[in-house]
Amino acid sequence: SAGRAGGWLPKSWAIWGDSDSGGGLVLKPLPSQLPISASAPGLHAIDEEEYFNALLTMAEWGDPKAQHTLGAMYLQGEEVGVDYAEALGWHRKAAEQGFAAAQHDLGTMYLEGLGTTPDPEAAAHWFLLAARQGDAKARNNLGILFATGEGVPLDRVRAHAWFSLAIAGGMDEAIENRQIAEEEMTPEEIGRAVALAESWTEGGT
Repeated sequence: SAGRAGGWLPKSWAIWGDSDSGGGLVLKPLPSQLPISASAPGLHAIDEEEYFNALLTMAEWGDPKAQHTLGAMYLQGEEVGVDYAEALGWHRKAAEQGFAAAQHDLGTMYLEGLGTTPDPEAAAHWFLLAARQGDAKARNNLGILFATGEGVPLDRVRAHAWFSLAIAGGMDEAIENRQIAEEEMTPEEIGRAVALAESWTEGGT
């Protein structure tokens, strides 16, 4: 894509980790995707099959965190075989319930074409929903989409604003992305972007 060719940091696209190739997705567990036994006393004794069955039951009952975790397991091949279709389905169920991490991950699957044909517009939709809930990685990726015109109209002012919000949320990778965007912006545009980010911070996006 234009973003990858134009110098955007690989890790800005590879949400779960760095990509040496500058393009593909490198998967690493997120804290929210660690087995329940890692943080819940009393559950550490169950084996992998029992854990998976318990997680599946919770997901089928509609628990969005369980749905997201199950989707991540299928996406990463953790304790189950990699199955992008299953991953997409479970992420969608959680995302539709407003679970920000799942919205972010679903957006990434649409952007990368995992379990579906690549759909940057759908990616932008889910990134936006997660970004509005404060997900810093979604804000960074939304900034990239606006900076490159992928899935949304090219708008460097909005890109800069989303990068600023991502930085405020602790996404250090967005610092260089914002600097790259500024190279193509006038001082007036940068000023508008700063004001826009401030208005979103005060009044919501």
